[in-house]
Amino acid sequence: MQEIRGYILIIISMLIWGSVGIFGRLIEEPSTVIVFYRVILAFIILFVLWIFNGSVGLSKLRTNWKLAVGSGLALGLNWYFFFTAIQRTTVAKAVLSYYTAPIIVTILSPLLLKEKIEKQTLIALIIGFGGIVVMMTGSGGGFSLEDLSGIGAGLMAAFLYALLTISGKLVDLPIRLLVLIQTGVSSIIFLPYVVNRPLPDFDNMVLLIIIGVVHTALALSLYFTALKWVKVQHVGILGYLDPLSAIIYALLFFGEIPQMASVAGGILILSSSYLVMRKPGHN
Repeated sequence: MQEIRGYILIIISMLIWGSVGIFGRLIEEPSTVIVFYRVILAFIILFVLWIFNGSVGLSKLRTNWKLAVGSGLALGLNWYFFFTAIQRTTVAKAVLSYYTAPIIVTILSPLLLKEKIEKQTLIALIIGFGGIVVMMTGSGGGFSLEDLSGIGAGLMAAFLYALLTISGKLVDLPIRLLVLIQTGVSSIIFLPYVVNRPLPDFDNMVLLIIIGVVHTALALSLYFTALKWVKVQHVGILGYLDPLSAIIYALLFFGEIPQMASVAGGILILSSSYLVMRKPGHN
């Protein structure tokens, strides 16, 4: 039952993260500023909740703080390199490079977590990444030096995301304290981008608060809770639901009708997710 619950929490967190683009499009601030406010607001909320619940987990912090801080660095730098990739190359190339993360997770899981790579996982991985490739077809060809720089940033973001996922499996801290540390470290990383900027106006701040509460504090807590119950190689594949749900949200909220390639890619991604979850607890 815990594994099934973990799958559900991963899917919910991916559906939440898939909707962040809707808010990002409505907020009239640079991406780095958006990231700062989403992590600092999440940090404030989680800090209040953590204090209210008796500062749980301090006794374990002495032996886990390095891994917790490291995961916070991975979280902040992951977002930094992803946005760098978006700025330097096409969205399609940035997303393709970034969603090599499940491949990296699958490669690292037997090395760092001693997880045996399952045949079912490898098949699902191929199908899921194939879905991403199909979704992104026809979005531009050719590679400039700027493209290669952006793709390199996307691959670095993917590697950091993989490390973030694996560290969440290794660290022995209450989830709320772990995410508190992660968002605190990420806030420090992005602080220089807002030092000399005025505060966002009321409408933008409301949207930023939603992103901070729902897309960061809540979604990260659900994600890292699920990591305790689900193999990371399965988590990586379910991560493909993030870009798929983003396309669905774009259709629902902005009327952006997906191309046939997106539909076909989405079917492949759903197939890979089903393949991972069809026999939970019997792998």
